[in-house]
Parts: sequence; structure tokens; C-alpha cells
Amino acid sequence: MTVKPAEYFSDFRRTSKSLFLGLFCLVSFLFSTANKAQAQPDSGIKECIPIRMSFIQPWGNEYFPNHRLWRSELLSHQRLGVEEIILQWTLWGNELIMEVKPPIWLEAAVMGAHQSGTKMWFGLRYDPSFIAKLRAEGQPYLDRRLEETRKLANALKAQMQYVAEPSEIFAGWYIPDEIDGRLLLDSDLRELITQYTTQTRDVLQEVLPGPVAISGYTDLKSEPQKLADYWNSLMAASSMDLLLLQDGLGAKLMEPYSSRSLQRAISQAFQLQDHTVIPVVEIFEIDPRTVDFKTIPTTMNTMKSRLKNARFSDEQPVALFSLSSHILRFDNKHSRDMAEFLTGNAKACEDTYGPNSIR
Repeated sequence: MTVKPAEYFSDFRRTSKSLFLGLFCLVSFLFSTANKAQAQPDSGIKECIPIRMSFIQPWGNEYFPNHRLWRSELLSHQRLGVEEIILQWTLWGNELIMEVKPPIWLEAAVMGAHQSGTKMWFGLRYDPSFIAKLRAEGQPYLDRRLEETRKLANALKAQMQYVAEPSEIFAGWYIPDEIDGRLLLDSDLRELITQYTTQTRDVLQEVLPGPVAISGYTDLKSEPQKLADYWNSLMAASSMDLLLLQDGLGAKLMEPYSSRSLQRAISQAFQLQDHTVIPVVEIFEIDPRTVDFKTIPTTMNTMKSRLKNARFSDEQPVALFSLSSHILRFDNKHSRDMAEFLTGNAKACEDTYGPNSIR
């Protein structure tokens, strides 16, 4: 055993005292600096995420022929920073009709849009059996769809004209038939889809000229460049204007990395083209308590992460799916947190670009 001499302990006491005083001064300085930093007001402008549009799914048991209710909902979208609405469909179902009558809620929706100053993208028919019929029947099915589309588009134009000048309400047309990326890998189906989108756009331009949008999704996590090239070819061949590309994260079709890789590939492929792409950020999760595909709001942090994942520049706009279903018509902590964030984001965008500038 080794014993230290007495002189060592005397030196140790003097050294410890000096160290203690130095540490006390350092802690006091750090505490004072933190208080000053906390007391200073935040003078910087928050980042603006340009949220250009959001979808509305006008289910008959949720949307009624009351223009005041529509106006109220559309104004709520504006408070959250959204000036353009995509009516995902005006007709829903797999039974095509030859004598087209718009749904009873449509007049109220158009009046609400006019009174609130909201621009609308008008969806046509959503046929849940579109892909199955496309595979089974091919061109005869598409011909019947085109005939109905012409009648429906004329009815929608007449409804807009009844309320106001269409230019005050009309943002564009939306083809509700969502294109699965896997269909584009089949050359025969790709040709049919190209014919369908080309002919549909021609019909719509004859009725009421304006941009035409279509949406797409995929669960293919590899070969993003091949899919980007196919999408680019389809959009160019059919003269489509806007691709709304779903990120697939809420529906669990994609992972963040694969979703971002596809978004990047398509954005780069479209750069020198007349058509463009807007990412659709899914702000929902699949409800594990239900057997059918039903959704619930995601968390605010997940939404922010998905917004970041979908964008490659500060100016790039996004669409949301959807404010109506997962914030305005849902009331839980997550929906309220997202609403608070989007309200702040709307204020930041107004401070940065001015009101009604994200178009």
C-alpha cells in the first residue's frame, strides 16, 4: 500500500478551490447568456411551405345542397392557406349514364366557391372499376366514358355560368381515374391510357378550355427513372398539364426514401416540358381498428416530415390529401395540431409573398 505525503493534500485543497471558483464563473456566464437569448424576440420570418391545393371527396352523406356550408368550409381551407380545391369527382360509381344530371350538391358548391373566392378543379366521374374494365374491355369502355365526359363537362360549365363567369370559379379539370404506375409498364395498357387521356383532354378543351390534371401513384420502389420516363411520355403525348403524384406514405405504398427518389426523378424529367408535377402529401394513416381501408389524421411531426420529403426547393408547391377529411371533419389532438401549424404557415406565406399568391 502506498501513502501520499501531507504536502500533496495541502496542494490539492488549493487546486480544488481554484477549480471550484472557475466552474462557478462559467456556469453563471452560461446562465446569463441563455436568459438574454430567451428574452430576445424572434425577429425572423418562418419558412413558407406553398400549399397550393387540397382535395375534397364529396360523399353524398357528408356534403349537402347548402351553399352556406360550402362557403364556410372553403373559407376554412383559406385560413389554412389553401386557395384551390380539387373536387375529386362529381359522379361516383361504375354505372355510366347517358342522361347526365349533376349531383344536387353541385350548385351549392359552385355558389360557395364564388362567394368565398375559391378556385376549383372540377373532377369528372370516379369509376372504382376503371382498371378492371380497362383490362377487360379496352377501347369500347373508354369510348363510353368519353361520351359521358362530354355531357358531364357541358353540365358543369352550365352550372358555373348560372352562378358567375366560369373564370371566377374554374381552376381547371381533374380526371379522377388514378393511374397506377404498374399500368405504365404494360405497353398495351399504356397505349390505351394515352389514348384515353388525349381524347379526354380534347373533349374538355372543346367544352371549356383550361388546364387538365391527372393523379398517379405506385408501390414500385425500384426503377424510379423508368417510371419517370413513362410518365413524361404520357403527359407529353396527351398534352396533359399537371400530374398530381401521391407520395404513398399514408397509404403505406412507399417508404420515404423510395417516394422521394420517384418525386425527384419525375421533377427532373419534367423540368424542360410544358407539363408539371405537384407532390400530393398524404396527411393520414390507415386506421388499424378497421377492416376496410379507413384513415385517421397523422401526427403534426409526421406531416412536417412528409412535407420536407416531397419538396426540393423553397418555391415548390404541394397538394394535401386532405384538409377536409383529416382536419376540418376530424377533431382530435393530431388534427388540431396540424391545423395550428398550417395556420402559422399560411401567415408566413402571406408575410413572404402577399395574400392569395400561392397559385
